[in-house]
Amino acid sequence: MFVYNSMLHDARVRREARTLTDAGCQVTVLAVHEPGRTRREEEVQGFRILRISRSVLGLSRLEIRARLRGESLLESRPAPPPSASPRPARGLKVRLAAVLNGAVRLAFYPIRRVVVFIRFVRAGTHTQADVYHAHDLNTLLMAWTTSRLRRARLVYDTHEVATDRTNMKLRWWACLLERALIGRAERVICTTQTRADFTQKRYGIPPPVLLRNLPAYVEPEPSDLMHERLGLPAGEKLVLYQGGIQVQRGLEQLLDAASEIRGAAVVLLGSGRLKPALMARAAELGLDGKVYFHDAVPVEELPQWTACAYVGLQILQNTCFNHYSSLSNKLLEYLMAGVPAVASDLPEMRRVIEDTQAGMLVDASRPSAIAAAVNRLLEDETLRETMAQRALQARRRYCWEQEQHLLREMYEGLFQ
Repeated sequence: MFVYNSMLHDARVRREARTLTDAGCQVTVLAVHEPGRTRREEEVQGFRILRISRSVLGLSRLEIRARLRGESLLESRPAPPPSASPRPARGLKVRLAAVLNGAVRLAFYPIRRVVVFIRFVRAGTHTQADVYHAHDLNTLLMAWTTSRLRRARLVYDTHEVATDRTNMKLRWWACLLERALIGRAERVICTTQTRADFTQKRYGIPPPVLLRNLPAYVEPEPSDLMHERLGLPAGEKLVLYQGGIQVQRGLEQLLDAASEIRGAAVVLLGSGRLKPALMARAAELGLDGKVYFHDAVPVEELPQWTACAYVGLQILQNTCFNHYSSLSNKLLEYLMAGVPAVASDLPEMRRVIEDTQAGMLVDASRPSAIAAAVNRLLEDETLRETMAQRALQARRRYCWEQEQHLLREMYEGLFQ
């Protein structure tokens, strides 16, 4: 398997790798190495993770410095927590250094991409696999190249609509690459029916395998874990957003709605590029004591954190087809934890909410609509508890254990 992230928080790839391992396959996942945070190589749940350096030299500055000093770099240590707001650059020298650093990074970017591509392909060929499984478009060329060198089968697992994402750069290249290679894959996997229909029609390929992004079945018990970590009183109602802290996830709207949410604290659990700006914005709005931020937690611990919430939020903005067609894993994680959800009124999320009756749909572009739905659940305890029970009933249907047979059957079909 090829994945262009560190595999620290990629629950979907972990579930797929574990399922195939349990089915008797030998699975190696090629991922990205993050010095100071990940190990170069490790075994997890029976499958192997081999991480590839993105540094041109093969060693990051952190690793080179540690070796020169004769120190051991603890690759499993957690990253330091982000500051509450980005530090402003002070002085001409600092600004010039930042500009120079950016220019150097830009100049070396094409070289680095080529070097990393070669490393992934080389590592892939050394595994001598029967199947090369590309997770998302950013690994498809690597996996296809390796599969041709090894004369092996290719699977393309498209988690997103990569050619129609928000703030996308080089869209023309993504469209060209996907159109050129998608028909060369023996199997194509999509995460929602809307995306599967779109992909089949656009490229004229056989119907993709529908493999939804469902969480593994767990029964987390409500606790005060999150309260303790955030220093909040036990029993205080928490309105939770969990996931990437990125643009167009509705987080700007959530901050605007926060002051109207009554009788609860708002928690953003996750990491991402937008986080420093959101923290600064929350401070400007005077939301200290109302809005709390916490870094992403390991995927194994996430259900226990989710179960602490009173209401869960999935307020993705309808700004591109990728968002429009999304069935977010966080919505399903709320169901698994018995937490009623306030979700964007988009087709795939509407399908789940209408089927389970375990949440409310809103126009997520309007902060007032978000606040109104959250307040209704906060103030109507009977309604909230009814929805929580419906979520608990639905989680046996919306779990990976009910979905994983599709992956096994697809792999069995590759060799028939």
